[in-house]
Amino acid sequence: MNIEAISRSKYKTGNRPGDDLILIEPDQVLAVFDGATDPTGADYQGESSGRIAARAAARCISDLRAKNALDTGSAGSIFQAISDAVKAAAEDCRIAHPPSTTAAIAVKGKDSVRILALGDTGVRINGKSVYQHHKIIDTVSTAARISVFKTLTSRMGVTDEAEYATRRTIFLGLAASIDEGRLNQEESSEAMEAAARASGLDLGLIADFLMGGIRTQFHYANAHHQLGYASLNGSAVLSEGVTDIRLPVGEIETIEIFSDGYVSIPSTGATCADWEAEFARVEQADFHKTGLFPAVKGSTSVETCDDRTVISASF
Repeated sequence: MNIEAISRSKYKTGNRPGDDLILIEPDQVLAVFDGATDPTGADYQGESSGRIAARAAARCISDLRAKNALDTGSAGSIFQAISDAVKAAAEDCRIAHPPSTTAAIAVKGKDSVRILALGDTGVRINGKSVYQHHKIIDTVSTAARISVFKTLTSRMGVTDEAEYATRRTIFLGLAASIDEGRLNQEESSEAMEAAARASGLDLGLIADFLMGGIRTQFHYANAHHQLGYASLNGSAVLSEGVTDIRLPVGEIETIEIFSDGYVSIPSTGATCADWEAEFARVEQADFHKTGLFPAVKGSTSVETCDDRTVISASF
């Protein structure tokens, strides 16, 4: 197995770490964990809660591999062990809100490779088959965010300030934005209607979320709700949105594990250079992530829209 990997912080200067984390144990386990951005912006001994969650998950997987539990354990027990490890790390660091992370893992056995994934961190096999779960709540946030961005840039111009104002609006919620005078009622309604069209969900349900903003999203983690999603956040993990498959080793040529900071997947090639070339193409084509490559955040002169990480292994 030949392995290469790259992980880039969303901060272009690299002076602040991102929330992605890599685990590589050659010929045994490869994994990428994408910790959720801390909704409070708090710092815990130099690290964000998302990075703490991702590290706890990586250590848990390494421990489970040493016990052979990644070969024999059920997906439910493995993901619950990660979730419990995240909870313990949060308690150790006295993190007030529940931190969380995604996980995408490839475990090499004697005759097969087991793919385990939860969240929107993805796995691609042989440059063709992609296993990645997209959350409907992100579709809602993205559509609303694009509407708000267009409204604010019509007043502020297409600037970094407009992007940051849009992020604040979607994070704190439309209700707070109306109170601050950033949006009026009509503009807020336009954002909610755009989200309803994009998601196909009831407008009232969407309004409940968007008025409170992404800062309230953790309430939907592992919740039996139309906006609910599986999360490794210390609570009981939902089984929906979980990947657990085994593939014969002899049928695998390449495995790529990637975080959602790569908004688009390269159509050809499986190397880190191919992923970086695709990232550059996306930045050129849709810098603000409002057109061909919609996302919850856009890029600015000092930040990309998200941290990005990829492991590429060839057999």
